[in-house]
Amino acid sequence: WFVLGPDNPLVPLMLTSWTWMLGPGVAGPVMTRVPRQWFRVPPRERVLHTLLGVGVFGRLLDRSGWNRRFAEPMRGFDGTRAGLRSLEGSVRGGASAHGTSFSIHALLAGVALFTGHSWGALWILLPGIVLHLYPLLLQRSIMLRLQPTLDRVATCD
Repeated sequence: WFVLGPDNPLVPLMLTSWTWMLGPGVAGPVMTRVPRQWFRVPPRERVLHTLLGVGVFGRLLDRSGWNRRFAEPMRGFDGTRAGLRSLEGSVRGGASAHGTSFSIHALLAGVALFTGHSWGALWILLPGIVLHLYPLLLQRSIMLRLQPTLDRVATCD
């Protein structure tokens, strides 16, 4: 950042690589320190997901094979009632990792913008939107669909 400057194309590339690798190490610690209520998604957020095309993003991941090869094996959800807590933990972990990583992109893009590097800010923010903000919104969309089932299971137990 200080040597190359935020306008150098290597800066967003290095930042993107760094935040992508940081994600798995951040998921657990952030998830355990953040109150469970913070992961609760209000039903009205569904409108935002629709407007931003989060469902289209999810279908794109399905068609590309990303979900089959990476997301589903990491979730470890077996489709049973007993596996719902595991699925919830996976979704919360993904939201934690992507949320933290996007925050880093947004913060550094803000620093670049306020120091007069508008193109650098744009190039720092764009990969964060694609690689972290949309996956975060997708995790929240999954949680929105999962919450009623988790609530029913909790009342039955």
